[in-house]
Amino acid sequence: MAQAGGGERIADAKPGDVRVLATAAIRIPLDAVRAEASKAIGHPLVIEYGSARGNLKDSIMAGNAFEVALLLPDVDEQLLKASKLKSLGVAIAKTDVAIGLRGDATPDLNTPERIRTAMLNANSLRWSDTGAALFTVNKILDTLKIRDAVQAKHDISAQASSLGPGEYEINIYPLSEIMPNKNLRNMGPVIPELQAPAVVTASISANTPNTAAAQALIKFLQGPTIEPALEGNGFKR
Repeated sequence: MAQAGGGERIADAKPGDVRVLATAAIRIPLDAVRAEASKAIGHPLVIEYGSARGNLKDSIMAGNAFEVALLLPDVDEQLLKASKLKSLGVAIAKTDVAIGLRGDATPDLNTPERIRTAMLNANSLRWSDTGAALFTVNKILDTLKIRDAVQAKHDISAQASSLGPGEYEINIYPLSEIMPNKNLRNMGPVIPELQAPAVVTASISANTPNTAAAQALIKFLQGPTIEPALEGNGFKR
């Protein structure tokens, strides 16, 4: 999944570039308006994607320089306490957490008990332990009391296993990551009883030399230009 990051690194930015660290959940909408955003703020963007609670948070805590971070509210709180941000981030958009299936079987996912059965019977389970879907994953595991029972089925580092007739793998990621993944069947958002939507926030580095450009980028992301890309990729305001 996209949580692994890849692509640009803010360490490669040139003077005058606006350096952005962004959760992989918002990769497609942000890339869709990248040119417009750069034009609006008068600076090129260098965007490094990854896991909000993983490599991106670790990078900021280690002191790596950036202008804007598109992360999650709980990560913002930790970074603000560590004096890495000017203030808590402002909400840009949110996306439900969804289920993607691999394999030819289609388990019933419409009630908590049926989700419990489906996860216990799955051949494998995939989610990021530091990703934007984590609160929903924890809600599922703890509400259904299956954390220990499914532990052996969850190994994000393992290669995708081959699946035979009637076998399936459950993936739990933000809807914005499930939708473009052609290897998965999008089963839609996790049911409301177990849902904890991922809210993407935008915050400014406490140490950026270019606060004005950072503020301009956040204003752009709060505006209407990005809305079609958000709505078309599983987000809502």
